[in-house]
Amino acid sequence: MEKINSWLSQMAHNYLLIVIAAILFFGIKSVIGVMTYRHYNKELQHLHKKLDSLLKKTSED
Repeated sequence: MEKINSWLSQMAHNYLLIVIAAILFFGIKSVIGVMTYRHYNKELQHLHKKLDSLLKKTSED
């Protein structure tokens, strides 16, 4: 009976470590995703401004 209890205790501890690792992984992944989104959003805004200025130039000519 003690072997079963120790095995269950060890498994519960392993599951706790897995849950903590998953929370850390997805937390870090979401922060990286937000940073990437902001970077590419700035790039897209810059591209839109450049395209608008080129369209204004061509429509004036």
